[in-house]
Amino acid sequence: MAVTSLWPIKSNQKLTTIKRVIDYARNPEKTVERDPEALAPLHAINGVVEYAADEMKTETRAYVSCFNCTSEETAATEFMQVKEFWRKTDGRLCFHGYQSFKADEVDAETAHAIGKELAKRLWADRFQVVVATHCNTGHYHNHFVLNSVSFADGYHFVNSKADYEAMREMSDAICREYGLSVIENPAGRGKSYAEFKAEKEGRTSVRSSIRKDIDRAIEASLTMDEFYEELEAAGYEIKYYREDGMTPLKYPGVKPPGAKGYFRFHKLGEGYSIDEIMQRILKHTRRQVPFPKSEQEEVDTHRRSHEPPKYDRSKPHLHRVYLRYCYELHILEAHPASVQRVSVFLREDIAKLDRLDAETRLLAKYHIVSYEDMAAHKAELGQKIDGLEARRADLRNDMRRYKRGHALTTAEAVKGQISDITKELRQLRKEVSLCDDILLRSARTKEELEWLLDQQEIDERKEANNDELLRRRGGAGREDEFGRY
Repeated sequence: MAVTSLWPIKSNQKLTTIKRVIDYARNPEKTVERDPEALAPLHAINGVVEYAADEMKTETRAYVSCFNCTSEETAATEFMQVKEFWRKTDGRLCFHGYQSFKADEVDAETAHAIGKELAKRLWADRFQVVVATHCNTGHYHNHFVLNSVSFADGYHFVNSKADYEAMREMSDAICREYGLSVIENPAGRGKSYAEFKAEKEGRTSVRSSIRKDIDRAIEASLTMDEFYEELEAAGYEIKYYREDGMTPLKYPGVKPPGAKGYFRFHKLGEGYSIDEIMQRILKHTRRQVPFPKSEQEEVDTHRRSHEPPKYDRSKPHLHRVYLRYCYELHILEAHPASVQRVSVFLREDIAKLDRLDAETRLLAKYHIVSYEDMAAHKAELGQKIDGLEARRADLRNDMRRYKRGHALTTAEAVKGQISDITKELRQLRKEVSLCDDILLRSARTKEELEWLLDQQEIDERKEANNDELLRRRGGAGREDEFGRY
């Protein structure tokens, strides 16, 4: 079984970037097999190992090959020569891909042979390719570095969906030829790395929040119409048709409160396409209440006893903005979006709690309560950084002088001082970065809080109007007239 992927590499440093990608792929620490247990099968004849383990420790096998290049050492330069010949040095520099095999299913030699065969069949007739097999992990995997411009005709490699599918299909075909297993029914689009990492660390991502709201809406619905109504009641917008309002969309989308764009249902993961949602709803025999009355009463009691921090629209205050912001995040974490509408930007910040925590700690540590305090603290950090950089430059000059005078002990002591200053500079620069983030985030947070307050006022007006209508409908509105009916 082999898993494949391919992605573009972009950078302004053209030759340096291509060389760095190729050097990573052909890194001897990864492509040279030194493990005697792994080398033993390569020397087995009728079950007898030719060489003793001690002899095999000194033997190494490197698995790096090239197509249409003189050698892997000159491949980066040859990539650029082709680009310059066709005058196509801008845009995507190259493509980097991998082919990863199931653990214990292949050895390094077989993995490399399959990688070479894949590159030969797919790209070698038109493109320069470097193939390297990495042996340093628990399973063998091939890396491919592919020039983005063809040496044969000067056309770009596009890496369209069809190209990627061709890579996967060809990889499966070669694996079958070698008697290896393949994934017969590959899954659709997986999670992004950011979403995977957030969920692995127990944090909430925007997509996971949307999925939770969809799950609640499904539980509370017996029909698709009720499902859409539940989502709309939670502040979502549903997009069913194209701009003409008549043609149904092939892939309907949903937009969370405060988001700028829509998320397609089928892109949210397995079980969240429209057809799959419909099947889940059809399995229901009774409607579930997503938030029981007892829980709603608990929320109301909590809010009555814990008033939210005051926020003055006319006089924004950095400390108060952050207090209110943290209050909103706390409400979001304890009682999600189906209780009250919450901006998608607040949900995104939940996925970045480490950064937000560092910013909040900085505000508390230096008692920063206003924009003026923040500007003064940032200026103070800048002065400290300038002083430390000057001190470090002097120490580096001293270290060079001591080395020239062969005072190596003193030079090592100075080197230690330089290392300490570098660590301190790194910490100060992190604080400067946090200050910049706080200023940017506070401006955006102010807009978000304004949006939340506007939504609350709209909801309160709607409730007041509904109450007024109910009061008006409570009686006949006129005295009974004898004999009227």
